[in-house]
Amino acid sequence: MASKTSGTENLSASRDVRFLDQFFGPRKVVIVGLSRSAIGAPVSVLTTLNDYGYSGEIYVINPNMTQTDADNFTVCASLDELPDDIELAVVSVAREQVHDVLKGCIAKGIKGAIVITQGFADADEEGGRLQEEMLELARDNGMRILGPNTIGIADAFSCFTSSFIELENDKTAIGQVSQSGLFMMGHHLINNEPAGFCKSIDLGNASDIDLVDVLTYFEQSDEVDVIQCHVEGIVDGGAFVETASRISKEKPIVLLKAGRSKTGQVAVASHSGAAAGENEVYDAAFRKAGIVPAHNSEELRMLSKAFVTYAPPKGKRVAVVSFSGGGAILAIDAIEGAGLELAKLSEDTISDIEDLFPPWLTVDNPVDIWIPVARDFDGSFPRILERVMQDDHVDAVICIYCSYTLPKYDALNSSKYVGEIGARYPDKPIMCWTYGLDIAGFSKRIEKQGSAMVFPSLESASTTIAKMADFEANRRQSASEVPSRFEVDDVSVDSLLATARQAESSYLFTESLEILDAYGINLAAWRFVSDENDLARNAAEIGYPVCMKIVSADIIHKSDSGGIRLNIGNDQELIENYRGMCDDVLRYDPKAAIGGVILQAMAPKGKEVMIGAKHDPTYGPCVIVGTGGIYTEVLNDYTFRLAPLTDVEAREMLAELKLYPLLEGVRGEAPCDIDSIVETLLRVSQLVTTHPAIKEIDINPLIVNEHGSVIVDARIIT
Repeated sequence: MASKTSGTENLSASRDVRFLDQFFGPRKVVIVGLSRSAIGAPVSVLTTLNDYGYSGEIYVINPNMTQTDADNFTVCASLDELPDDIELAVVSVAREQVHDVLKGCIAKGIKGAIVITQGFADADEEGGRLQEEMLELARDNGMRILGPNTIGIADAFSCFTSSFIELENDKTAIGQVSQSGLFMMGHHLINNEPAGFCKSIDLGNASDIDLVDVLTYFEQSDEVDVIQCHVEGIVDGGAFVETASRISKEKPIVLLKAGRSKTGQVAVASHSGAAAGENEVYDAAFRKAGIVPAHNSEELRMLSKAFVTYAPPKGKRVAVVSFSGGGAILAIDAIEGAGLELAKLSEDTISDIEDLFPPWLTVDNPVDIWIPVARDFDGSFPRILERVMQDDHVDAVICIYCSYTLPKYDALNSSKYVGEIGARYPDKPIMCWTYGLDIAGFSKRIEKQGSAMVFPSLESASTTIAKMADFEANRRQSASEVPSRFEVDDVSVDSLLATARQAESSYLFTESLEILDAYGINLAAWRFVSDENDLARNAAEIGYPVCMKIVSADIIHKSDSGGIRLNIGNDQELIENYRGMCDDVLRYDPKAAIGGVILQAMAPKGKEVMIGAKHDPTYGPCVIVGTGGIYTEVLNDYTFRLAPLTDVEAREMLAELKLYPLLEGVRGEAPCDIDSIVETLLRVSQLVTTHPAIKEIDINPLIVNEHGSVIVDARIIT
């Protein structure tokens, strides 16, 4: 197994995950911790295993049972009585007993264990210690562990499950991995429908078998076409992004990240022992990896199901075929709200179907089919729907229809036609929404055919189209798009960082500007001055007007302390401002140590942009861009990406900002030099990727206008 260290050096592609075969399809399994009362009980691993259809050999360890208690399993008083070819143990004993049970399993040559028992790292410090001891025992003896704190596995093909709650066997081509047993049981129990997956695994505390292991296993499985994930926290972010990026080029990964709220993040820590990271960084990682994000459990279910049912649409142009005019208007709202485009039907399409409509009705998208359907259902509905599907200007269709229970309405049943037409055009999804008295029946008739789905709302259908189209666009993005590399002075950067390290200085002042200079990042001309007598000479070299900034380890926000002076025009003003600024800073913080000042050429007028970088403990370096200036924190207009950036990613980041329309130019203003911002982003990305000692970069502001961009202020933290 690959090491569990964080970082991109963990090459997940090299992981050998064949050991998971014994978890998903064991031929012989032993259950440790089953009481006599659990035999035949509705909530029992043994009952569920039998009901699921498992045909392998089952052994139960219980010294208080005899073989007369058993029906289709073998009773053993101890692990010593087991045969030597058991593949998997399902362990559900008190946490203090787990270590000895696993030791006994190892002695019998058992190489895999599902530890259902709770109360380890998910509980308290003692539980964490017991978990480490358990893991050390397993690693020393070649055993793999799922859990603890898990309900384990369900596999529809081997008919094996360790769940103690009833499951319906379902061969839907979805592989599910979660950090909660809810997602193994939820579809069946909550939604009263089939499980919605063919393979499912609850990682629990993920002490050994982790998310990357399972993703790699599902990647290699011919039975899994779509991967559904529920995660609370990710430990090895580098390996996860690397693995998911590779897989998502072939198989969609739909993921729900739990623990986004502040309260939720606290709950995560107690539930699975995982640390919830910052939401923005997680989102950046998922974007980098080509993940399809779900924002709730319902969306997770619908998106996963949609990727199994449909090929992703090639674009975002949507046509609406509706039995209701009011429903059509609602569909337009949902389409625009999801960032989709209302398709413009071709003249040929309109010409081919307009004879079905009265002459006073204009045929357009949305297509209101009420009148043609009422006149001649079989002659109009399939003809209209198929012709719209044939239109080259249409990427997907939302079909709105009614459902009834009365037999007299059977002649208006559209489900047959939707299924048949959907099957003929697999690259164009038909997303259905229905209303009426038999929604459940209509949905089952549609979905039984396997070529279309019924969605709970028009918003859900539209969001699904948008996310599927985004997935397809990301997958088609050229593989040749790689991060830009610039010729830079890394030797100087290494020297500056080493000097700071020797001085035990984590907050870099003038060194920050020197590092940016070494990376070819455009700075306003500057000088560091520590002596009042040298001010005039340095100002003359820069050229008036200049600005002056305090240099002090005790002053982070210069503007708050009075530590900035602007538009200084001559030597007299220079001295006066220097003395006045020092007085203001000391009034602000009497203990502040003033190391000197930075003199800098006044920047030209322009828009203010903030560029930053930080080292995330899970995912490594990431880059930030947003609206700059003194109101950065107030406006909260920023976006994240993981480093290293590509040119495409840098431009996408800028386009996401509320500031972006201003950068493009409004009300007759000239557009800003966006290319210069992109280059700065790429150089910063290269800097933090090359030099992991840099923990944080804050460039604010970067002044940009039509002529270019220049950095006015920056700081680096190591």
